[in-house]
Amino acid sequence: MPWLAVPYTDEARRSRLNRLYGIQGIPTLILLDADGHMITRQGRVEILNDPDCRLFPWHPRPVLELNESNAVQLHEGPCLVLFVDAEEEGELEPAKELIQPIAEKIMAKYKAKEEETPLLFFVAGEDDMSDSLRDYTNLPEAAPLLTILDMSARAKYVKDVEEITPAVVEQFVSDFLAEELKPEPI
Repeated sequence: MPWLAVPYTDEARRSRLNRLYGIQGIPTLILLDADGHMITRQGRVEILNDPDCRLFPWHPRPVLELNESNAVQLHEGPCLVLFVDAEEEGELEPAKELIQPIAEKIMAKYKAKEEETPLLFFVAGEDDMSDSLRDYTNLPEAAPLLTILDMSARAKYVKDVEEITPAVVEQFVSDFLAEELKPEPI
């Protein structure tokens, strides 16, 4: 490998790193800054999505477009997913712009406390990945649809409103973080 790696035979060091960074499987590529702070635990996904390294060093983006390569992140903790009626590239931009300020606010708040962000933010259009996710989590076909999915807890939270506005998203996120929402089973 062209980068530093922990030899597989060095079980003691691998075990310490697994505990320190919450590594649950291999291969895992975690990127750290010069001070040892984690930039991303999704190094493999970032490289797959950005093979020319234009976005290096791949600091977390506030909002991701759900696709096959980043769907693994749905299993890492609670994720807000805004499903929209979009089939073409670029049609997800208005949805991203809607939730981006809220995502940035949450990221900044937890970064200031040197804590990991408790919620990831995604937008999802109409494609096979979104259809599979809706089927797996038993979500309606409505669009737009605002949800928080917590795969590890096998729970979902669905905001059933006519119109999704920044205020609706912010209140939904706030209620979730305050543990005021009632989960539905997945």
